[in-house]
Amino acid sequence: ADGMNSQVRECLASNNATEFASWSNYKPEKFVLRKWTSPSSHQRIKVLQLPARFQIPDGEGGALTTQSNHIYAIRSIYTGPRKYLSLGLLPMKDNDAVRPTNIVTRPDHEIWTVKDGEGVRQWFEKAYPRMNFDEMISEEEWERFAKAEGTRFPSCQYSPGMGVSSDEGTCGIALVGDAIHAFPPDIGQGINAGLADVVALDLALQGKDTVTGEDATDTSTGETPALKSNIDRYQKQHEPEIASLIRLARFGAPYQYKQPHRIDRIRLKIWTANVVFRLLLNKLTFGLVPTQCIMLSQNPKFTFRQVMRRADLTTLTFKAIILAGL
Repeated sequence: ADGMNSQVRECLASNNATEFASWSNYKPEKFVLRKWTSPSSHQRIKVLQLPARFQIPDGEGGALTTQSNHIYAIRSIYTGPRKYLSLGLLPMKDNDAVRPTNIVTRPDHEIWTVKDGEGVRQWFEKAYPRMNFDEMISEEEWERFAKAEGTRFPSCQYSPGMGVSSDEGTCGIALVGDAIHAFPPDIGQGINAGLADVVALDLALQGKDTVTGEDATDTSTGETPALKSNIDRYQKQHEPEIASLIRLARFGAPYQYKQPHRIDRIRLKIWTANVVFRLLLNKLTFGLVPTQCIMLSQNPKFTFRQVMRRADLTTLTFKAIILAGL
């Protein structure tokens, strides 16, 4: 569990890791990351701190006082690919706490070219003419924001190799969390996925099935050490779940950031049409046709694998109908 840039995983993926060479189930290539670029991958993000309960003018002389437990998206007057901006505010518990707003853009957005606080303040005042930023944000905060480099959303990636152990069963290595999977935050499953890894590993080490939680049928010989058998089970049973998680991250809700490039806008319309079409069919068939995968993922009874199986079945049905009509 040493993060997205796991040194443990990189060591396992290296052909120079001679200390594991004697382990019969050790294959370096299994720990090489598989990566895909989703529409939200590589976007840049940094945070601007707004005061608690700040006000949003409504254009009619009044103002809306924000509440910490509400979600807000404040759009700029700019609509161009390199100037459009949306201030995203997620809910918080403390209504008196400073309100962080997420600035998420494509890397070529012009906000990243402004490197001084005064320049950033002027840019925001032009982009949001109704907002009274002078009363909301200090010069120090503008300067801090201007100097911050922020970070970038990762690719959708995972390691097919999740564990390995010595033949004697005296030691082993198991990866969990970002060390085996990373993806943009679109689907809101980052922490959940990491905790699911820990639960699956715990069940495996107890000699249980990682899916059902029941005692696993031991098909190994009596000579196979328990640790090796359990880590092998974690690898075999949990890898399909992680592969499905990454597919969900790629196709679930990658356009929620209103990416402003023209191709983004076209693809957003196609994605939206797909969601609406599946939802309509779901209603017309009284649930027989599943909804889109991001909606299915909200059902706590479904694993990621079950979610993507249902979505894939619908896709295959659509393809079969189209081919039959040709």
